[in-house]
Amino acid sequence: MVEQMKALAVSLSYLIYDLICCLFDKQFSLDNFFHHLVSIIGIVAGLAYQRCGSEMAAALWITEVSSPFLHLREILKELGYKDTDLNLAADISFAAIFSVARMGGGPYLAYVTLSAHNPFIIKGMAVGLQLVSTFWFYKIARMVMYKLTKRTTSATKEADINHKREY
Repeated sequence: MVEQMKALAVSLSYLIYDLICCLFDKQFSLDNFFHHLVSIIGIVAGLAYQRCGSEMAAALWITEVSSPFLHLREILKELGYKDTDLNLAADISFAAIFSVARMGGGPYLAYVTLSAHNPFIIKGMAVGLQLVSTFWFYKIARMVMYKLTKRTTSATKEADINHKREY
């Protein structure tokens, strides 16, 4: 339990730092702000009550397992690989890992947290985090559908152009 609480304290400091960075970002995101706020309040509650260390450590893993692919997407865009096969692969990898973790593991973990004898604030933060995850899942699914549709449409147009050139 002590190691879990240390890990949560380190994660709490990272979340506070990341929240401050997000506040000074070019474009403020209310959903990202809410995600950080829910996570911070949940971890503070867990540390204060000295409860739910395993659940919160699992929640951190579930919520962060897709982060390397999220950051890879941003790096590829910065390097000029926005509409490439590599960027599409990063997008799909991110979406798949996010979906499995947040929409598979997340609801199970929320159920475990809600069905245990935990303080109300911890239960509320579990629901809040799952709601944010569900909202982001919707946005990510729309992004993937858009990218796949865009790719199919541009491939069809290119095939039409090449076909017309042949005649």
